[in-house]
Amino acid sequence: MYIRRDKSNLHFGRQRRNGVSRSLLVIWFIVMAAVVGVIWQFNSVQSWVQASIGAEATPTLDAISLARLGERAYLVGDLEASIEYYHQAVLQAPQDIDIKFEYGRVLIYRSYAGRSYRFRAGEALDVAREAVELDENNPRAQALLCIALLENGRAEEAIGAGLRAVQLAPEYAEGWAYLSLAYYRAGRPNQAFEAANKAVLYNEESLDARRALALSLAFVGEFDAAVQQYERAIQLHPRLDALYFELAQYYKAQNNYEAAIAAYDQVLAMEPDNVKAYTRKCETYFTMREDALAQEACEQAIELDETYPEAHRQLGMVRYTRRNYEGAIESFDRCANLQEEQGIPLPEREIQCYYIRGLAHALLARCDLAWPILQDALQMNPAESIQGAINQGLMMCVGADEADYSIEDVPTPIPPTPVPPEPIGVF
Repeated sequence: MYIRRDKSNLHFGRQRRNGVSRSLLVIWFIVMAAVVGVIWQFNSVQSWVQASIGAEATPTLDAISLARLGERAYLVGDLEASIEYYHQAVLQAPQDIDIKFEYGRVLIYRSYAGRSYRFRAGEALDVAREAVELDENNPRAQALLCIALLENGRAEEAIGAGLRAVQLAPEYAEGWAYLSLAYYRAGRPNQAFEAANKAVLYNEESLDARRALALSLAFVGEFDAAVQQYERAIQLHPRLDALYFELAQYYKAQNNYEAAIAAYDQVLAMEPDNVKAYTRKCETYFTMREDALAQEACEQAIELDETYPEAHRQLGMVRYTRRNYEGAIESFDRCANLQEEQGIPLPEREIQCYYIRGLAHALLARCDLAWPILQDALQMNPAESIQGAINQGLMMCVGADEADYSIEDVPTPIPPTPVPPEPIGVF
């Protein structure tokens, strides 16, 4: 019997398989298109998924990248951001002494912002010690140890670390600069100048070298030359506020108060909420006997940061000079309380917040309050002129029952004579 293969089940079966293959091919194309689409949109899908579970799609930066961000923040004057970047970089590369050096250096500069930032100097010392433990023969580690010890009140030890740094690297500018600062603090002006001179000789573009030379020149009264060195340092780093604060001190030493005000205004142009700049303007106006402008600047500082003791101290001095004794007492009370809350040792506190407050109480016939405050002031190692004022206040209270004193009997504080600031960390 003849069988027609085109009508057979086998032939039918072949036709059916061809149809299924075409369907599978269509499905395969659809699936592959979906896969390609998912891959193409992976980043956005990833962000959506992470957002839905509260995760962030932030890539982890390596230590070098973080350090570069720290340097960038330092150069634009944002020291807090710089500290954070360097901190993260150190965590990722704890063996890298170069990163530790830059981190510690920024911590030191930040510690100059005021007494409430002094803890940064302690952190810098910790970083320096870690660097030295990694390699005691590394000149950058020893240089950082030098400036960190100095900023923690250990000048003689700092000299030892500075000498070690320049022995290891005789042409290392920052090593000579920090050694100069240590000599300065130890009261060795000739050695300070010689070391600073070498620092500039080895690197004319070193900010620290220029600053060290400026301070060593100011130490011997060469204020014009010191100002020139600061101006050069500012050209190297125009957004580092510490340079303007120190420069302004030497303008004031030259009785160039307008230039000092301009320096503080430059800081405020970069950082409008800089409390220290407003406080320094207040002090300068006070010295100029522009009491209304002084009070305005101090009040602006307090509005920005009510916990800044120096602003309350200076506002108290302005009020006392204007014979607003109640207001002065209020300001000095706040100043003293803040310093106590911040753990500042008694000998290091703003002495005006004690002895002038005591005088104000004495003038208001409140000797029960004046006496213990003036006694505290005597424990703060006051200068001879301040001791005289304190004794005068005590004598007012001793003789209070025997004689009547007028407000006019005790002169108001004379504006302070401009003097060269401490070489490091001008507050």
